Amino acid sequence: MRHVITLTALLLTTSAAAQELPAFYAVTGVALDDALNIRAAPNPTAAVLGTLAPTAVAVQVGALNEAGTWGRITSGEGVGWVSMEFLAPEENGSLPQVEGLRCFGTEPFWSYEVRQGETATWTTPEDPEEVLLAGTFGTASGQRWPFNSVAGADQLQAVLVTSPDAQCSDGMSDQLYGLSAVLVLTGRVNRTLSGCCELMR
Repeated sequence: MRHVITLTALLLTTSAAAQELPAFYAVTGVALDDALNIRAAPNPTAAVLGTLAPTAVAVQVGALNEAGTWGRITSGEGVGWVSMEFLAPEENGSLPQVEGLRCFGTEPFWSYEVRQGETATWTTPEDPEEVLLAGTFGTASGQRWPFNSVAGADQLQAVLVTSPDAQCSDGMSDQLYGLSAVLVLTGRVNRTLSGCCELMR
């Protein structure tokens, strides 16, 4: 695999390593006739699980290796690793600026998608889909974490609280996510649920 490495790309790598995770990144410094390898472990000799196009965007990195040189992404039903040397942080690509969150859990199965300042959608296999009006993402005064999102409708209110958790699992696959979630519902549904979240465009 051939890569074009520039001083700009190296500077972007440094800023990417410092980015709050999880976050969206774009592939950079890869020739248009090449691809960026997704590897099974954070080293250049690990097995290749797949590739990212040289123009790929919205690559969601959930964790870094100890050295900060490789980023963990979801790949198929598991996870893979991509060299941070070829990833640049996207503008508004992490909390609290990111557009939305997709959260989910099992036992029972549930899904909650929220676009800040717009709407949130709550679904389960048993309940009818519910659309709520959502506020912006916020934190307690002076705190970096956790983030919260409040949404409501006539018969249902929801409070979502998310925190960094590089090992959050959906319980159904080998995928890992960068955020844990607690969702509290009151009104037509009264439940407290736990699960994981990922960033959403």
